[in-house]
Amino acid sequence: MRDRLFRIYSWAHDMAHHPVKILWLTLAGAAIGVVLDGTAIRLWSLHREHDQIQDRLAAAHIRAREMDFKIHEAQQPEFIERAARDQFDLVKEGDLVFIFSDEASEASENTEKSFN
Repeated sequence: MRDRLFRIYSWAHDMAHHPVKILWLTLAGAAIGVVLDGTAIRLWSLHREHDQIQDRLAAAHIRAREMDFKIHEAQQPEFIERAARDQFDLVKEGDLVFIFSDEASEASENTEKSFN
């Protein structure tokens, strides 16, 4: 027991004369403490979350620019006219209108009726 205490005392005495070793031991202890108490993990998690938020913010800025463009386009009379024509199947004077009948289905219906 006494021998063991003497070794510890000798080691501590030698270390006291080497401040660089003490600095390295202190830094190692601090690094281990930071990792063990979760500070490093929380810091890494916050950094990752920050990157995700930055990506979402950039995507939101792009979407906002697209929406501004759509709003600007929607205020143009040509856009309003085209939307009305497309949505309500309206035609403008002078437009060519094609009307397609479903002749094939009418012919098959007539054929079926004649067989019955």
